[in-house]
Amino acid sequence: MEKKKTISRAELRAMLFKFQGVTFSHLVAFTDEYGSRVVKGARQLQKLTFRNITIGSDYTKRVNRRLDKQDEVADFVSEAMSGKTFVEGSSCLAFMNKNVAKEYLVCDQELNAKTRITYFNQGKKISKEQAIAKDLFAPAFFNEKKTAGRGQVDAENNFFRLTIGLENIIAITLHKVHYIIED
Repeated sequence: MEKKKTISRAELRAMLFKFQGVTFSHLVAFTDEYGSRVVKGARQLQKLTFRNITIGSDYTKRVNRRLDKQDEVADFVSEAMSGKTFVEGSSCLAFMNKNVAKEYLVCDQELNAKTRITYFNQGKKISKEQAIAKDLFAPAFFNEKKTAGRGQVDAENNFFRLTIGLENIIAITLHKVHYIIED
């Protein structure tokens, strides 16, 4: 049975900053759905996500391992994140270039990783089908997405690099301890 512990967002940040190595984790976050329409500066959909992630992995090495499996030349070199920079000394914390106070957890999610998403519109739960029927998703939400490595990784070997705002994290499980973030 895993232990439960309540921590502050500052404690979460400190814990992630010190984080070394690679580990699997479970994350609960409440965020804007960036694929939704924007009306008067506000996203029309928010989402509560429960997802299994990997923290601390090296993106370039991960892509190259998958390209090796595809019998392709594995000389992929990743580009810097767009609009974000890793916090010096951290493998999983980044900040927004335009607002250095806004920090993110950088993590990966496997294509077949267990994920549960609940959508909300104006504070009320809504199904994805209802949101589509109400035209709450922007057309770009439905565009085909590139696979990892700027489209070089085969679809069946794909994974996703995610950046999740620290202020959006509700709970995280690390090393069999379930942390609930309160503040």
